[in-house]
Amino acid sequence: MSLFDYILNIDLNLAQAILNFRSPFWDQFFWRFTYLGHWLVILIIASIFSFFFYLKQKKYLILPLFVSVLGSGAMTLIIKYLVDRARPGIEIALYTESLPSFPSAHAVLIFSSFGFLAYCLWRSRFNLSIKIIFTTVFSATIILVGFSRLYLGVHFTSDVLAGYLVGLLCVLLTMYFSRRRFN
Repeated sequence: MSLFDYILNIDLNLAQAILNFRSPFWDQFFWRFTYLGHWLVILIIASIFSFFFYLKQKKYLILPLFVSVLGSGAMTLIIKYLVDRARPGIEIALYTESLPSFPSAHAVLIFSSFGFLAYCLWRSRFNLSIKIIFTTVFSATIILVGFSRLYLGVHFTSDVLAGYLVGLLCVLLTMYFSRRRFN
């Protein structure tokens, strides 16, 4: 069995396990929650935080935030079309998506945006309890958006994990360059 077959086997087994826990309540919950990772919602969130950065005299954080978000989005599209992995079938998915499956763009975008915001938060002068609260909210949102993609059956586990990895890479690159540029 090849590595890809092994990963696909794990993906299918986890997708089947999630199917056993579906209910109308959770269908609606995750249907709504997944939109937090949609590219348009991410751009709105980034714009709101950019306005906040502008008001707080932290204009130097605006460009890195958008580089993280837009760069991760572009990287995701390139990878999606290079890999061209099919999405889970109609026996798993609650609805259909048109783009290739790997990596999950929702996972990439939520990680790259909220990950960079968490980085900004920890470099700020907010007190520790505020940092912990917001980091917890950001982390929970990242995890729940990723899980929503699995629950709704529009991605495999490896798609979401790869999305987190791409998002992390974008955050780390943006952190590196913003620290070199603005410190």
